[in-house]
Amino acid sequence: MTDRLEAILDEWLNEIDSEESLEARVAQQPALAKDLEPLLRLVLQLKSLRQEQVPPPAALQKGRQRLLSEVVRLKEAEAAKRRTRPLPVWPSLQSLMRRSTVTIVLVALLLSAVLGVGTVAASAKSLPGDPLYAVKRAAEEFQLLITFDRQAKAQLVQQLDERRREEAKAIAGSQRIAELSFRGHVDRIEDAHWTVGGVVIRVSAETALEGDIALGTFVRVHVRSLSDGTLLAVRIAAEPEAVLTEPIPSPTPKPTATFTSTPSKTPIPTESPPAQAPVQPPPLVPTPTSSRTSTPKPTVTQTATATAIPPTAAPPREVKVRFKGRIEAITAAIWTVGGQMVKVNAQTRIDESSARAAVGAIASVIATRQEDGSLLALEITIEQAEPPAEQPFEFQGLIDSWSSTQWVIGSYTVIITADTRIEGTPQKGLLAEVKALRQADGTLIAKQIVIQLPQEEVQFEGVIQSISSTEWVVEGVIVRIDAQTVIEGTPAVGQTAEVQGLLLPDGAVLGRRIIVQASATPTPTPA
Repeated sequence: MTDRLEAILDEWLNEIDSEESLEARVAQQPALAKDLEPLLRLVLQLKSLRQEQVPPPAALQKGRQRLLSEVVRLKEAEAAKRRTRPLPVWPSLQSLMRRSTVTIVLVALLLSAVLGVGTVAASAKSLPGDPLYAVKRAAEEFQLLITFDRQAKAQLVQQLDERRREEAKAIAGSQRIAELSFRGHVDRIEDAHWTVGGVVIRVSAETALEGDIALGTFVRVHVRSLSDGTLLAVRIAAEPEAVLTEPIPSPTPKPTATFTSTPSKTPIPTESPPAQAPVQPPPLVPTPTSSRTSTPKPTVTQTATATAIPPTAAPPREVKVRFKGRIEAITAAIWTVGGQMVKVNAQTRIDESSARAAVGAIASVIATRQEDGSLLALEITIEQAEPPAEQPFEFQGLIDSWSSTQWVIGSYTVIITADTRIEGTPQKGLLAEVKALRQADGTLIAKQIVIQLPQEEVQFEGVIQSISSTEWVVEGVIVRIDAQTVIEGTPAVGQTAEVQGLLLPDGAVLGRRIIVQASATPTPTPA
């Protein structure tokens, strides 16, 4: 059955070009129709999407989702069949191996059909923010899906982590504006500048820290690159690291046979010099222990025991942690410095010779890590006084929400006053440049907000899946609606719509014109 399915797939993949030809072919093989029809129908749909030029981002995202969904479906179907099969024998194992090979080859063919071989190759050097970057990530996810060996998958994960770090360095060097993430070990923590996997990032009071993070911790960093080349950390989270080898269980110690030197009346055999003939010793009388001497060397005595003596546990090693940051909170028992909470007690030495300890001041901390993972401060040195009441602060981010009193842009909340100058019309997902004043309590008061409209136009067609006053979902793509969106026709869920708009940085589309196609009216049949 498997050989026949392979032959039919090989023969029909390039011949199916319409719905009629698909149904006619499937009708020729009723026994295999259940397996053939979904695969051939997917190939037919993918052929309609294939194009020579680079497809628009919305189409790339759609094809990527469809490809990954089909891969998951194929794997689940294969796993279900394996669970229902009896104990494997050699012929069925050969059949399974052939079927798995067919599945992998088919998925590879689908990937090339959706994205195009040239498109996948061209995406290899793309960076976050480039149109082909989604293609590059889809190809990497496909490679992970078909890598089943644990050792090989761990090596691939480490290679991809290194690739993400190189992309972060390239983005910083080119001074481009983008959002990206990468993983690595924390190499350095110094004030607002950290080094993670060789990449220098800037940590602010708004950076979210998740987990117990210290020097050497393996973390995932989400950053936003600024136009000056700075990588501003939005979130840093501790994560488990992929290992290349599985742990090897330690062998159980076996009791070692030993000899005890004890007095005995039993004759003791003496080793003769090599030049003389060997002397046969008299028979030995069995005793619980035996003695053996060697001339002229002194006797070496070992004591046997069948009970393994457990090794003495080494005392726990004191782990010291050093870091620097801005003081964010001070209480009688706990300080928060640079996002890390550290305990203080009567033995903690606080050096205020250079500046006074206060919220906003810069402090250097030497602490020890306790058994419960907390930090106990040994010494806190205040290096710089708290900043003035107001500090200029500039950043860029995607608009998340807005009102007459405050906006949420990226991970920051800014206060809007009568003096705030706003250029452009706010829309969720648009990029905004903000100039603000940071108050002593950390509040940001916006002085100027410049909204940047996207320049990349997209056009696609699909079925309307949901409708609201601000957002539509068309064929899995979020389409945002504003006062400038022109809607033609009567929208309804299930109808087909043609969307023309601008691609937003977060992957959604800002709708400029939406044409809703009228539903086909069934022709009445004569009575």
